[in-house]
Amino acid sequence: MVVHTNDPRNSVMELMVSGMVEKFAEIRPGSVRLSGRVGEPVTAVAEIVPRPDHPFKIKNIRAMNGRHIGFSLAEKTAAGSTIYEITVTSTRPGPGRISDVIYVDTDSPIRPSLQVTVSGTIIDAKKETP
Repeated sequence: MVVHTNDPRNSVMELMVSGMVEKFAEIRPGSVRLSGRVGEPVTAVAEIVPRPDHPFKIKNIRAMNGRHIGFSLAEKTAAGSTIYEITVTSTRPGPGRISDVIYVDTDSPIRPSLQVTVSGTIIDAKKETP
C-alpha cells in the first residue's frame, strides 16, 4: 500500500499490513458450477456453515442479475450446527454460458453479506457434455 503525505522529505511511504484472517463462514464448494445439456435438469448445491464463534441467520438471498438461474434456500441442522443449503438451477433455455453471483444477506454486523459465484455452460443436447 502506498501512502502520500504532506511531509516534503517523505512525500510517499510504503506500508505493509499483515494479520490473521478468520473465516466468517465456510462456503462449500467455493463456487457453484452448472454444466449440462439443454432440456436436462442442471442443478448444484452450495452449503454455508456459520462458524460457532460467529453465528448468524440468513435474511435473504438474491442474484446479481438472475437471468439464467433459479435458486432456493433451506436451513438444516446437523450435530447441533446450522447449515444453509442454496440449491441453484439453470433456467437457460438454450446453449450458452452461465455467469452470476448470489448475494446472501445475513443478520450479522460483522459480515452483512456473503457472495456465491455461479458459472457454467449449457450445451446443445446433441453434443458431448463438457
